[in-house]
Amino acid sequence: MADWKELLQEIKNGQEKAQREFFDRTSDKMMGVAMRYIKERSGAKDCLQEAYIRIFRGLKKFDYRSDEQLFGWMNKIVSREAVRFIQRHKRYYLTDEDLTRSSNGPGRLPDKLFKDDLLKHLAELPESHQIVFNLYVIEGYSHREIEEITGINSATARSYLFRARKKLQEWINRKVNVKK
Repeated sequence: MADWKELLQEIKNGQEKAQREFFDRTSDKMMGVAMRYIKERSGAKDCLQEAYIRIFRGLKKFDYRSDEQLFGWMNKIVSREAVRFIQRHKRYYLTDEDLTRSSNGPGRLPDKLFKDDLLKHLAELPESHQIVFNLYVIEGYSHREIEEITGINSATARSYLFRARKKLQEWINRKVNVKK
């Protein structure tokens, strides 16, 4: 098994076997990113296919420096493609009604929180809230970047983030109180 730098060079040289190995080694992780946005597996697969087209095109100019840089770059492509997929399929509706403003800073989730539980409860949120939460908390985008990616204005994105955090915090509080 080649290291990432070597594998990427083989891809740049047009070796299809290297492309297949790259896909096999990265697709599960990237599918996880897509599934955070798109609930249906078939939709997430479609999104991932489009994302890998962009990834393989972009690899020609990609300058590998570290595994973290490579996967961060891929995460951005997959998350942006997921948002495009959702927008193309009109799976959420954005409104400015009932907006609330929050001065709350970034929140922290307890270390003992199980990832699967978080994903389950995140999936229960309205899709627009999920998207903003994923982009801001998990992917690390700013509100300005979220507006550029999704077309959701910054104030609305802040409201969605506030509401998502509030719902997740209510769930965490219930979970903590049940264990006491």
